[in-house]
Amino acid sequence: MGQLEDMEIFTEIVRAGGITHAADRLNIAPSAVSRRLKDIEARLGVQLMNRTTRQMALTETGRAYLAHAERILSDVEEANNEITRASGEISGSIKIAAPLSFGLSHLAGGLSDFMTRHPQVTLDVDLSDRRVDLVQEGFDLAIRIGNLPDSSLRGRKITDIPTVLVASPAFIEKYGPLDSPADLDGLPGLVYTGDTTAGNWSCKSPSGQEIKFRIKSAMLCNNGDMMREASAEGLGLLRVPSFIVEDALRFGSLISLFSDHDWGSVGLHLLWPPTRHLSARTRVLIDHLAETLAKGCQIEKAKQPDAGSRANG
Repeated sequence: MGQLEDMEIFTEIVRAGGITHAADRLNIAPSAVSRRLKDIEARLGVQLMNRTTRQMALTETGRAYLAHAERILSDVEEANNEITRASGEISGSIKIAAPLSFGLSHLAGGLSDFMTRHPQVTLDVDLSDRRVDLVQEGFDLAIRIGNLPDSSLRGRKITDIPTVLVASPAFIEKYGPLDSPADLDGLPGLVYTGDTTAGNWSCKSPSGQEIKFRIKSAMLCNNGDMMREASAEGLGLLRVPSFIVEDALRFGSLISLFSDHDWGSVGLHLLWPPTRHLSARTRVLIDHLAETLAKGCQIEKAKQPDAGSRANG
């Protein structure tokens, strides 16, 4: 076996956090990965990793070897990328993670266009509201929406998606008249799991004045599509990124509340692991998605009658 392959296996063990996960990602038996690690150490005459029954940790020599291995593999990948760019064709597999609701509404078209242009690329797409671990789970790219916690991930912000407040016609009829966002205080609302506001919502009036109110949490949920349907059934107010309710607003099952007020926005980001050199195919996909998603997310606020005046009518 070649030394480049040894380096690839060793760096994968480190990235995956252990032999078993590395074996899954390399699609080979754990025993084979373990044997290769021992062979590498025997050939070099050093111990690269300290092993216990529960964990593995790099030795000082292992950290030095990892740095050299990553640099060498990066140079090899870059050389391959140069040839690929010169030939104008890309190939290989890209593993992508994206939120379920956003993936269903905005991702399919962009990826279909990408595949038409680059038929030699295979996409492995994971749609889930679970926040995946890009390094541990072997993802090349992830789409994230919202404020990003501090992390070592590298990324690119695509655009900001406006947040809207909506409710069903039946809800508005039941709880109206609604003359101001302050009238929403104490009304039932649907809250996304992990929302740190704890039901304390706010917005800014057209003049810039901050208006605060507290909703009564009627349901916690981690999926925007289910929250949209629950709100359309009259279960509560819903404050979400506009793409989740775009169709419901157009068809009238939900109505935008106080659309002249600023309900904030959430960022749309593309992220990738810091330890992985970007392949040419991933770079091309990032540029493609940056363009197509930015265009797709320029959603105007629905031109619905203001719910406050409608509820008073």
